[in-house]
Amino acid sequence: MAEASVLEALTDIGLVRAANQDAAVAEALPGGASLLAVADGLGGHAGGEVASDLAIGALAVALRASGGEPPEASLRRAFAAANEAVRVRRRGELASMCTTLVAAVAREGAAYVAHTGDSRAYLVAGGEARRLTLDHSWVEEEIRAGRLDPAAPEASLRRHVVTRAVGLEADAGEDVSGPIALPPGGVLLLCSDGLHGPLDDDAIAEAATDARAGLARRLIEAALARGGPDNVAVALFARPDGA
Repeated sequence: MAEASVLEALTDIGLVRAANQDAAVAEALPGGASLLAVADGLGGHAGGEVASDLAIGALAVALRASGGEPPEASLRRAFAAANEAVRVRRRGELASMCTTLVAAVAREGAAYVAHTGDSRAYLVAGGEARRLTLDHSWVEEEIRAGRLDPAAPEASLRRHVVTRAVGLEADAGEDVSGPIALPPGGVLLLCSDGLHGPLDDDAIAEAATDARAGLARRLIEAALARGGPDNVAVALFARPDGA
């Protein structure tokens, strides 16, 4: 019997936070594609939880209805829907809420990825984790511009400051890339900074080497073993070796 693909999504409150403001989804779409998405809510206790749930929900609804639309176009339309869903609720105690969002549509060994904020997408294959997204964060942008040393204290102090987020502006400001080849045995991994904060790229690759069911839980356990300082969200699609 042929080995099946693995499609999983899971979140965990972590070991420090009082509430879980992360959300994730992994599901089969009509027509045979797979949807993955992770959101990490911002804007205080209530706001972060609401923003991430709204964004994931609106994005999933839009992509389920995408039909034969090209993946890049459907992802951009879905991000616009997510952005609007958050913005219309930004009032009262939710006035400052927004959320990171990373999403992917995978089909027949290839994927398209879109993101806003510092939640990431990786391709884990051949024992390596290759980052597919560039963080929209103050620290990462300053490092890329050569204005900040990654070892500087300010890099640690301001690592949670994002420069783009769903719900923050009239345009979500998403970046879209693809098609990205997904080799047999490869894992398309989306995660919040609760995973890529405590685990560097090498540690993520090591934790994701086994693409069988239960991989999302093993990745989260690896983050918890490093202290679990934040909520953790993971969504993944793993192709079997023989696919």
